[in-house]
Amino acid sequence: MVKFRNAAAAFKALNGLICVYKPACVPIQQIQHTILTNLCRDLNVLPDRPHEKRVEIVGPTNAPMTVKLVPNYADNPLVCGPRYIKEDFRCSWATHLGLFTSGVLLLGINQGTKLTYLINTARLTRAYKIHGQLGKATDTYFWNGKTVEKSTYGHVTREKIDKVVAHMQAAHQKTMFEMSGVHMESQTMFDLAAQGLIRPANNNLPVIYGIKCVYFNSPNITLEIQAINEYDKYLWTIIHDLGVQLKTSAHCTGVQCIRQGKFDLDIALLRKHWQLEYIIDNMDQCRRLMEEHSLILQPKSAILSV
Repeated sequence: MVKFRNAAAAFKALNGLICVYKPACVPIQQIQHTILTNLCRDLNVLPDRPHEKRVEIVGPTNAPMTVKLVPNYADNPLVCGPRYIKEDFRCSWATHLGLFTSGVLLLGINQGTKLTYLINTARLTRAYKIHGQLGKATDTYFWNGKTVEKSTYGHVTREKIDKVVAHMQAAHQKTMFEMSGVHMESQTMFDLAAQGLIRPANNNLPVIYGIKCVYFNSPNITLEIQAINEYDKYLWTIIHDLGVQLKTSAHCTGVQCIRQGKFDLDIALLRKHWQLEYIIDNMDQCRRLMEEHSLILQPKSAILSV
């Protein structure tokens, strides 16, 4: 872990991207506030520059006067306040996570805010684990909504879930290629698919690249989804639609983002590690990860024109 001898050196190192774990039911603004507050607290504890001195000239004006340096109380933190405050930092997020969504969150600090903008425009794919429960449907498709329907779910098996999920994935992939405006069996379509993931030109259009069931213990179910341009309410509807196709009802109980691009849970900082030393180490780890995979410099994949 990096150790700094003074606060100025530590402040200069706080320029980059960090990966933190966002807890559920905690807004991103509160996470920003907590991290910046902790950084200010840790920086103000480190040794700071010497206090400025004030030149004082004393003695009678009709005789040789004495010049001396005395402490300048205007530079004392007890008078002017802490050296570092939250307004000294800039902080932004790369992609927004909903209030009830937990998981990987990318934040840029100071110069790192430019990286968050580049990541946002690059539109990296994200992977989620969506937890649901069979037997009940709500008006919001989430657990905190009003119950609108209850149904039996004893006929639901893992084989039926896998069959429906495979059908949903095929339908999404077919729609993704159809929106390209190119014939499905043409050479142009093959070349377009060979370039990589086909991203929609419209940032508001969700696209699902993969979906599978990773856990089932009736009535609880967990889906793993790779998507782009998604949002929390759209992910809730996937569980609801799954319940409809299984001839029952279902609602979402939780959403966890497990990966954004190459950033996964292994490098995400927990709340107890939102401290200066861990943040700077994580910033260096994210920088090496980006350099290793050329996340920002790599050419963009194929774009759907819709």
